[in-house]
Amino acid sequence: MFWKRKSLVWAVVGLGLLLLALWGWEWVLFEASVWQAGVGGVPITERLTLDPIGNTLAIVALVSMVCVVLLTVYRLNKQATLPVSGWWVIPLLAVVGLGIMLYLSSIPETMICYPSGACQVIQQSEYGEILNVPVGIWGAVGYLAILMTWSASLIGSSRLLRVVPWALLALTLLGVLFSLYFTFLEPFVIGATCPWCLTSAILMTILFWLSAETVQSLRLENAIYG
Repeated sequence: MFWKRKSLVWAVVGLGLLLLALWGWEWVLFEASVWQAGVGGVPITERLTLDPIGNTLAIVALVSMVCVVLLTVYRLNKQATLPVSGWWVIPLLAVVGLGIMLYLSSIPETMICYPSGACQVIQQSEYGEILNVPVGIWGAVGYLAILMTWSASLIGSSRLLRVVPWALLALTLLGVLFSLYFTFLEPFVIGATCPWCLTSAILMTILFWLSAETVQSLRLENAIYG
């Protein structure tokens, strides 16, 4: 049972890393073509200065998120873990993230956007929608899925309790990949950064770390008790 679940976690992580690698290759090709010509006639170096405070925060957040994701993936290969301490934090963070996404989607004209003030620029850009649906709505759906999946653990079924951590790991991994993608777009492609989007990206990264911690504890329990 332990090795089956170990194979499953590596399948989930491997799929996520494959998607990240494909996106990364797209970024390399895109940036190589626009570094000289720029996007919309604006070189990358100039785009970074369009929103210096916001873009600096975005780059710091992006590097930090990558480090946390790599550390989390590394920890998944370990057979020992610390006791789960954040299981009850997961729904709280998901509710906060859901509120942020609904706020971004409902009142874009009057929203508070400090310190960069570029939230409307992000929303009105070509990257503000996916399949004609605002990114905020997609984010809200993601957080709602995480919240509902976590709530399923309250039913009490032992089999369900063993499935929920893996489902949360998959959902948060997908959320982190999208967060990395959009956090990259803000400073390097759009040239503006949305503080609410950065906050959501950080929340999703923490959720991914907590989900991985929960999975690790479950794997340790299976290894000891079968």
